[in-house]
Amino acid sequence: MPVAYKIKEFSPGKLKIHSEFFRYVGVSKETLQDFFKEKFSDINRIVVSKSRGDISFYYDPKKAKIDEVLSFFNSSNGEFILGLIEKEKIKPPEEKKELISSSTWFKLNTIGLASLLFRGSVSTALPFIGFGLGVPVFLKGLKSILKGKIDVHILDSSAIFISNLTGNYGSSVLMTWLLSLGDLIQDKTENAAKVEIEKLLSYKDDFAWVVTGEEIVKKNVKEIKIGDIVVVYTGQKITVDGVVIDGEAAVNQASLTGESNPVLKKEGDKVYAGTFVEDGKLYIRTEKVGDDTVLAKIVRIIEEGVNQPIQAQIKAEEFANKFVIPTIGIGGASYLMSGNINRLTSTMIIDFHTGIHVSTPLTVMSFMAVSAKRGILFKTGKHLEILHNVDSVVFDKTGTLTVGKPEITEIVPISVSETELIQIAASLEQRITHPVAKSIVKYAEQQGIELLERKNSKYHVGLGIEGEINDQLYLLGSSKFLREKSVSIPRKVKAIVDELHEKGESVLFLVRNKSIIGLIGVSDHIRPEAKSVVERLQKTGREVILCTGDNEGAAEKVAKMLGIKKYYARAFPDEKARIIKELKKQGKKVAFIGDGVNDSPALSVADIGISMRSGADIAIEVADVVIPNDLSKLVEAIEISDRAINKIYSNFKINTAINGTGLVLSAFGLINPLISTIINNGTTVLLGFNSIKPIFEKNQKGGKSHG
Repeated sequence: MPVAYKIKEFSPGKLKIHSEFFRYVGVSKETLQDFFKEKFSDINRIVVSKSRGDISFYYDPKKAKIDEVLSFFNSSNGEFILGLIEKEKIKPPEEKKELISSSTWFKLNTIGLASLLFRGSVSTALPFIGFGLGVPVFLKGLKSILKGKIDVHILDSSAIFISNLTGNYGSSVLMTWLLSLGDLIQDKTENAAKVEIEKLLSYKDDFAWVVTGEEIVKKNVKEIKIGDIVVVYTGQKITVDGVVIDGEAAVNQASLTGESNPVLKKEGDKVYAGTFVEDGKLYIRTEKVGDDTVLAKIVRIIEEGVNQPIQAQIKAEEFANKFVIPTIGIGGASYLMSGNINRLTSTMIIDFHTGIHVSTPLTVMSFMAVSAKRGILFKTGKHLEILHNVDSVVFDKTGTLTVGKPEITEIVPISVSETELIQIAASLEQRITHPVAKSIVKYAEQQGIELLERKNSKYHVGLGIEGEINDQLYLLGSSKFLREKSVSIPRKVKAIVDELHEKGESVLFLVRNKSIIGLIGVSDHIRPEAKSVVERLQKTGREVILCTGDNEGAAEKVAKMLGIKKYYARAFPDEKARIIKELKKQGKKVAFIGDGVNDSPALSVADIGISMRSGADIAIEVADVVIPNDLSKLVEAIEISDRAINKIYSNFKINTAINGTGLVLSAFGLINPLISTIINNGTTVLLGFNSIKPIFEKNQKGGKSHG
């Protein structure tokens, strides 16, 4: 759900910025114009196109500071959009204003179709049945005419009208029945998508810690009222919209704004449901809950966009619509040459659009259902298509290629005892959710070492932690962390570190008063399925890349063991995101697989982010695809995406072949309108059943390899 910005045009005098949120945010274009006019006074003119999601800035290159506009969008955390969403009421998605519901129309058409079996008894009523059941189709055709569009609705309504006019009531009723079936399938698909969104976000089913008198009580979000004080700790999700009244914390807002870095929140700052506290503690006065939160409003925005067709469908429908005018021309020419009205009717019944329009979303939903049965969650249908097109797969190491349970392999005391080294390290790492932190705390517990109280701690994502123990300041982290804190590494210590790195171990430095007092060597076992997964991905033609915050020795060792040719070591959160952006600049379609808080920036900027289900909550929230704690499921997810897109293109070919044949036969008078109806609409139903077939297949196999 990130607020993503893209520069569509940048030339002397004009800058055009695009964001999907500009299309859906429930404020007027005047509100957006006023906001930016006030923000950038030296811009001559601002034009907002909500329908396209574009904002154009017209300026004098000699006078305007256009770099300020660019800087705003590059560094903006998207909170001005969140503010607009929060202040204004977003209208719920408009319901379709149809004359009759799809289910009722289908039932009436089924009754009408059944009545044909008693044709003799209802002969006088047949014109009323034929024309009456066709009214919803006629209205769609009329709308197209009023909009100046020549599309499939004009073909359908013309064919049904002519069929009734010439007494071909059987053809008319069969055609409307098949069209009603297509509409029913489409509506069911859309409703299923909405249900999945609600399940996916489940923003109303979370809990929070609420201050009640002198106690802090756990409550369901549904029980929280405006004015309640909510406490949120490190690693927890914020479940209400509100204002910070006490505390300070780094809050990751990637799930709302798409920004890579956490934002410091302190007293007086706004916070939003669905974001995460990476480090710190906040006391929040609740201002909005449930359906009134920004997150809930964004869900409604997503509901409008989630059923947008994937690119393959858009291209195919554009191709199909190009056949409408030629079809009318062929039908008209055939009628003029033969004088046979049935040729015109038969020809106009044929369309190339309906089969594509019905079968594609059905295919997407079917394969999303198939993946869900296997524990693989695609958050939207478009991610099936994106994953199919991926050519570069970037892996994090810890918890992804490795089992995520690092073990302490070396304890090197320098100026403290081994027991004190572990005691201080574990005391610093207590309540930190990173796998290495957990392993150190667990080791201390197994040794029966008592943890000490930690004060004034600060967790630096991807680097380390600092905190006070017994009134002394300690640091525990990587060599990069030491450099940032201006702590030098003596030559003797460097020699020990090099030996550990050669073994493929990661090293944590424990520092007191700018002096290194001990080292901890940590190693994590590679997942048993990792090598096979890498080989299978490489066989499909996809490049596999390792991107880890570990040292060069550890990264090289893992890369060699798994057969990965390209790797990046000492890649911390921002660096991982930068590497992915660089790969995308090279024209690559990039998937990133990670499972930790550290990985959320990379997951956000990749073409598609994939998280392990056992990973951190924020990684799962930001990711586009979530897989079980089994790396082979990644290959399965790619195979499912390949099969889905192959199925879609296969349906396109079947649709074109059958309807193309029907068009030729109709034009030469070799089939009547009834047969033409069966061919055209029967194809739609056939493709519909072909699309849902994967749900019922017991043994799913991978699709074609990605070339």
